[in-house]
Amino acid sequence: MQKDDERGVALLLALLVLALLVALILEFDGEARREYRDAAAFRDNFKAQTLTRAAIQAARAVLQQDFIKDKKSGEAYDAPTDLWAMPIKNYAIGDGFLSAQIEDELGKLNLNDLAVAPGDELQKKKKIQRFKRLFELLQLSPDLVDALVDWVDADDNQEPAGAESMYYQSQRPAYRTANAPLHGFGDLRLIKGFTPEIVDRLSRYVTLFPAEGSGLVNLNTADLLVIQSLDPAITQTMAAEIAQGRPYKKKEDLDRIGSFQEIGAKLRATQSGYDVKSDYFSARLSINVNDVTKTAWVVLQRDASKGDSTVKYLKVF
Repeated sequence: MQKDDERGVALLLALLVLALLVALILEFDGEARREYRDAAAFRDNFKAQTLTRAAIQAARAVLQQDFIKDKKSGEAYDAPTDLWAMPIKNYAIGDGFLSAQIEDELGKLNLNDLAVAPGDELQKKKKIQRFKRLFELLQLSPDLVDALVDWVDADDNQEPAGAESMYYQSQRPAYRTANAPLHGFGDLRLIKGFTPEIVDRLSRYVTLFPAEGSGLVNLNTADLLVIQSLDPAITQTMAAEIAQGRPYKKKEDLDRIGSFQEIGAKLRATQSGYDVKSDYFSARLSINVNDVTKTAWVVLQRDASKGDSTVKYLKVF
């Protein structure tokens, strides 16, 4: 009987040891799997970051190829029919896939145009009215433009519905107006009245590039609302006629839009006119490596004489 008891105890001990070993093995296996997944995620994240840099080079190459194509044809214009405007979807690049869309930044109104040098009050008034027309078309309060002007211009003279440092010093935390050009869309959220929803609403129609401002708008790529905002005489019908006549190979081609001819001549005579080509482009890039996705937004300036591009702004998400 004693031997049977000893055998039973030994069996229980063996089963206990086996159970402990199984538990340890399962825990080790689970930990190993977690470490493997973490290592794989780290690997894929690193690859995605590296491929994002490669994607930027790919965008630069597309702009270069478009420049070479224009050079050969002798036609220097930028329109939605161009090579750079064609979307890229799930293009194999390294161990990942690239999706990209390049946009013309000069098809938008440049918010930094409002940073007019002191003394040029007439030019400043014209630019303010242009932006107020755009805001009204977007069903946004035109008073927001006054606050925007006060933020980017170099003086401390407050616009009628604007805000200078005295207003911002009363906020918590307190800060001052930049009195300088905007560097990113995030800066807009510091300005009186600019909510995240308003910034998102504006982003399709405005740009911050070049930082020094550019009064010329590419009518080959501009949205109808941007076209309408250029001059109070441009109606919705006229803007639609301009859009339907694209692409325009030179600025004078727009004169064939009879209703626009006189307005076009007036705009071409100013610094805040229009053009049919661009040298600033943005690219939205998405790199997918297995379960990891990296997105980036880059702004490129293309050299008008050589066609190569330089990175002016980059944000990786």
